[in-house]
Amino acid sequence: MSRLPAPRRGNRLLAGGLAALTATGGLIGFVSSASAGTPPAGPGNIEVFPSRDMVAIEGYTAQAGQTATLTVSRGGETVGTATGVVDGTGFMEWNHEATPRPGGGFDGCFTDVTPDIQAGDDVSVSFSGSPLVDGMKVSSAEVTGVTASEPAEGNVNTVTITGTYGPDTDLGRFAVEVVNPTMRDEGNIGERAIGWSPNEAAEPTQGYTVEGTAANGEFSVTFGGLSPSDQQLVFDGEKVALSWMADATAVEAQLGLTLAEYGLVGGGAPGCPPGPDGAEPPAGEFSVVWDNQAQATVTWASAAPVAGGEPVDGYSIEAIDQTADAAGAQRLSGYRVGPDATQVVLDGLDPGALYDIEVRSIVDGELGAPFALAGTASPTPPDGETDTTAPVLTSTPELNGTTAVLADSRTLTLSADEGTIYYTLDGSPVTTQPNGNVPSPTAKIYQEPIPITAADTAITIAVIDTAGNATHASGVVSPRPAAAAVAPTGSAVTSFAGAGPDAANPQGRVSLGWNPVPDATEYRVRVYLRTDATNTNTLQPERDVVVTGTTADVTGLPKSAPGQRWVFRVQSKTPAATTYSPLTTGVNVVLPGDDIGLDLAQFRTGDEFRISGSGTVPGATITVHRPNATGTGPVTTPIPGYPSATVGAVEAPANAGPWSIVLDPAPTTAPSQIWIKSSQGAVAGPFTVDVR
Repeated sequence: MSRLPAPRRGNRLLAGGLAALTATGGLIGFVSSASAGTPPAGPGNIEVFPSRDMVAIEGYTAQAGQTATLTVSRGGETVGTATGVVDGTGFMEWNHEATPRPGGGFDGCFTDVTPDIQAGDDVSVSFSGSPLVDGMKVSSAEVTGVTASEPAEGNVNTVTITGTYGPDTDLGRFAVEVVNPTMRDEGNIGERAIGWSPNEAAEPTQGYTVEGTAANGEFSVTFGGLSPSDQQLVFDGEKVALSWMADATAVEAQLGLTLAEYGLVGGGAPGCPPGPDGAEPPAGEFSVVWDNQAQATVTWASAAPVAGGEPVDGYSIEAIDQTADAAGAQRLSGYRVGPDATQVVLDGLDPGALYDIEVRSIVDGELGAPFALAGTASPTPPDGETDTTAPVLTSTPELNGTTAVLADSRTLTLSADEGTIYYTLDGSPVTTQPNGNVPSPTAKIYQEPIPITAADTAITIAVIDTAGNATHASGVVSPRPAAAAVAPTGSAVTSFAGAGPDAANPQGRVSLGWNPVPDATEYRVRVYLRTDATNTNTLQPERDVVVTGTTADVTGLPKSAPGQRWVFRVQSKTPAATTYSPLTTGVNVVLPGDDIGLDLAQFRTGDEFRISGSGTVPGATITVHRPNATGTGPVTTPIPGYPSATVGAVEAPANAGPWSIVLDPAPTTAPSQIWIKSSQGAVAGPFTVDVR
């Protein structure tokens, strides 16, 4: 599976994996946690290509081999879903190149329909073996036009890219690029990608100049000083507006990245389902009850419109005479009804004819596939006998006709050995006659468990088979009362980030997760400052976080002072009471002042040992350590004879400063793995040494 050319990034990889030690010595792995509409925390990232309706994830090495579930939603409504197995590098993509699946179908595609991904859509990804949920919101920035000056001799030619952006776009996290690998191999430019960003100082360029503006929702970028051939290469290149939601500190990445490519067409990639505009009208289920030989009552379940597609305009219901005339023509008789209808009576039919009944949805004048027949087919009676056996209805919970029954799952499940199940919840009759065998106009076809949300919900049920035998039932059902709130189990830190260099504006973050509590509607994270010397935990109510899901981020935390640590405890709340549950046992974190990482550990035998990376706090001292006996962290003291390094000034866009350690000549033997520690508290590793 090939990947798209990556957008232009900085050349420093901050960390292959981050970790930090709690006060009790426990190791916490660096794993990000976010939710739809907020950017990932890294190292995993989501990249959306709305022009081609493509999504890619990368950096999820901790989830390698797990099944990722991708969801695209708009205004709270799901418009697209997909699944795929994360590869060994932490990468997966959808709607780029479909991969044939053994037994038919394709991997790398959305399910049923490819969504038309738009600005403002929420994109989230979850994993089968992890509580992690990452998300982002698609940006509005896009390229709207490309113009070129009239070609002329000399390096005087230009290409101008224009576009728009909305208030959601942070110009500090915005860039315009042209990608054309041929520019690197031919002409004077010498790079596969060139670009402009309003948040970066101009750098010297070769073979071209670049200048741009971005204000009041519009941008314009001009690449100039081009030869005629270079002008053509730039004009032919892929023009992309890049905008992202956050800058990573743990890895070099633009988190929650939207890449809006100019001039590309959306919809399904080859082998993948079409987009909403090309999708077939939806199909559903229907049933037929013959009132007499010349009249049939046809009932159907409303067909859900294709996600993101046009709504259902109506339904076509036809009786098709099975006998064709000499020319092969078959007589049709039927109706077309509006989108809210769920039943029609086909009358005036020939009593001597045999008919096939078809129900189809209509979308924008196009007929969909025939609906499937609902229910369970009745067994064929022996020759000469008539089926007089009524269907057997089963309900969970069991209805008793009068007293309210509690639905433990808050649903009512129905089944029958034959026939089609109909029901009403509004007090109206389920059949046209008491104990009859023709469904009423308000009857609904049972397709899935019925949600029971209100106390004393009255339900009327009828099961009707093809011979006209009917079984009736009724009852009153109430939902099970909400469970009492209890302290969540499994609370743990899923990731954290250092406080950063500005003590007056700390940026420390701790992300937590826990197991869901039955019926919980919200959770509260309580934050305490633990002082070991006095054995006290001081509640910091201003740092409380209330969420509805099972993850939370506590932000704005300063670095832990010596002898202090942060303690996090979680409570749940359910509709059973207005108060919160007891607290969980505390989760402890000694929050470092920084994040550090490594991008090179290269040992050249007989030459030198070069170790380099980045950190988020300038002036921090970096030391190199061997792994401890269990390999879960570093030993306390640095490797003897290894010098330390100092983190340099912070550089954009990574928001990190470089550091470097060089041992020249190289030591006699190379360590197989190393850890690095910062004087600001961060710990990272283990890292495998590249021995040459």
